[in-house]
Amino acid sequence: MTIDLDALAQRIAGELARADAAARPNGTASATVSVAPRIQSALLTASTDAPPGVEYVRANARIADFIDHTLLKAEATAREVEQLCAEALENRFAAVCVNPVWVKLCAQRLKGSEVAVCTVIGFPLGASRSDVKAFEAQRAVDDGAEELDMVAAIGQIKSGDWHYVADDMAAVVRAAPGRLVKVIIESAALSPVEIIKASALAREAGAHYVKTSTGFHAAGGASAEAVALMRLIVGDALGVKASGGVRDCTAALKMIASGATRIGTSGGVAMAKCLGPGPLPLRELLESTLAHGEKCVTCSVPQPAPGGQVY
Repeated sequence: MTIDLDALAQRIAGELARADAAARPNGTASATVSVAPRIQSALLTASTDAPPGVEYVRANARIADFIDHTLLKAEATAREVEQLCAEALENRFAAVCVNPVWVKLCAQRLKGSEVAVCTVIGFPLGASRSDVKAFEAQRAVDDGAEELDMVAAIGQIKSGDWHYVADDMAAVVRAAPGRLVKVIIESAALSPVEIIKASALAREAGAHYVKTSTGFHAAGGASAEAVALMRLIVGDALGVKASGGVRDCTAALKMIASGATRIGTSGGVAMAKCLGPGPLPLRELLESTLAHGEKCVTCSVPQPAPGGQVY
């Protein structure tokens, strides 16, 4: 590898520790590095500066430009997938995100449009062999997938087998030349240092995005803290996708403020209705939402039925 992960983790942890110390009345850092003070400082302090995520957003951006309209439940039917595509076309979402078996159908329904077809690789566990993930990626590309959300080797991340993790990511990138690859690191199941290393490796592997979550892990989904930490690591080089439990406009705006440039959700239609089809007054919306905790009460997405998922 061309990157010293231990040195990178130490440097970032040091930055966070210094921010932690600065946030404490006596100026002393806690025994363990806490991400929260830096994130809280970045997102929740009212100031004349735009929230940090604004710099990653086009001036004329719409909420729909952030949305990967998602349907990944096992029992999804062809009719539901077709409806997903119709909603994506109507709202001009960035992409639809479906399981590989539905890629051909989506490619047919979305042909000639600006809505991309996204699918998932090694989903939801990330525990497939790397050559199997690569084959799955190649087949998805053959079927018409333009974007691939691959699940990183979570078990190897937790084991500290970073060479395996890097090779696993790179195998999918190589199998999908010219396609946009997002690496799902399942951030809720990782420590801050593991998030740092996994995000850095995704960049080194040639991926285009890091993504918070599958939406299926018991540890939880996206958090503003994880998104901000991932953005800190990848800088301007990669996109950051927040996915897993982003169910209303308030949550989406907090993720965008943290640095997310895509939102994976099944609630995109409600968000589009809430925030409208036109360009966002993004700075004003973010500052209002983050400083005052205002909620978009019309945009709540129903909770999943028992055994179901809302992404």
